Amino acid sequence: MKEIILYIYPEKSSFIRKDIDFLSHRYTVITPGHEWKVKSMTPLNFLRQLLFLLRFLPKARAVFVMFGGYWSFLPALLGRIAGRPVYIIPGGTDCVSFPSLNYGSLRKPVMRTFIRWSFQLCRELIPVDDTLVISKYNYLEKSDYPMQGYKYFFPGITTPHRVIYNGFDPGLFNGDPGKKIENTFIVLATVGSMPRLKVKGIDLVIYLAEQYRQAAFTIIGIPDWIKSRMGNIPDNVTIYPYLTRELFITFLESSRYVLQLSVSEGFPNALCEAMLCRCVPIGSSVGAIPHIIGDTGYLIHHSGKDYLRKRFDEILNTDSSVCDNLGHNARQRITENFHISKREKAFIDLIESDAPR
Repeated sequence: MKEIILYIYPEKSSFIRKDIDFLSHRYTVITPGHEWKVKSMTPLNFLRQLLFLLRFLPKARAVFVMFGGYWSFLPALLGRIAGRPVYIIPGGTDCVSFPSLNYGSLRKPVMRTFIRWSFQLCRELIPVDDTLVISKYNYLEKSDYPMQGYKYFFPGITTPHRVIYNGFDPGLFNGDPGKKIENTFIVLATVGSMPRLKVKGIDLVIYLAEQYRQAAFTIIGIPDWIKSRMGNIPDNVTIYPYLTRELFITFLESSRYVLQLSVSEGFPNALCEAMLCRCVPIGSSVGAIPHIIGDTGYLIHHSGKDYLRKRFDEILNTDSSVCDNLGHNARQRITENFHISKREKAFIDLIESDAPR
């Protein structure tokens, strides 16, 4: 019989499914049947999770928890008591605080406490990027803190950590490089609330669209109810909600650039998927974005509009042959550095090198 792995999450997203898929090659992966999206359900979710853990934790080889939060506390606590290895995967919002933007789990006192307890109690932390541990922050002109990362906010944390980057399958994201359309920008942003528009840099995208009418901007991930509240949208901006993967890849295939001007990121999956489709990356210098892009695109080092216009003047004057080369290199960078097989191997090595105590 296969050994059992538990995988716990606040809600089931595509990158979590990828982890579950490759773990299922070797182990029986058991996931809870509830999510933590609705705040009023938190007390009931604690009870549900307790029953889930009492049933399955004694049989488990290891437990993975995506993101720190309310959902990570009981697994970390009971795993410590039972001697079962619990690995928490800090992914972004659980390591940052931006009170001025109403963003970051660490800005909430109660959530912050549960995250700190979880990080202290678990066997090991496996963040998706080094910047989530501790890093300088200077992208915003008026930032809330000079640094971000869980060790900045929890300097007493001594739990060991190792970075395991997100992984991608190049076979799932590809396209005909001859279909690229000049001066086209695709923006990939999951936006579930109005404050997230600024967190994902959509305000700056709208500003750029107003300044560069010769360019076309496609934004994917904004539901209609938020779009209706955004006010006047320039006619060179097209906004879509969530799309099927096939249609999503069609947009990536024809877009010359992928634009990610987020205020904060962990390890943005959509940026990597766009790079696999040979989109030239343009990204803010936050989180893993500089490491992802490397020398295959353009970094935006701060959010000032004068600076942003200067950088875009340079970008839009780039020769198409240079862009073709950058797009080719972008795909190669993701394929060579962030292949899904690397993440799978790192997870298996972690499990096999550790054991219940």
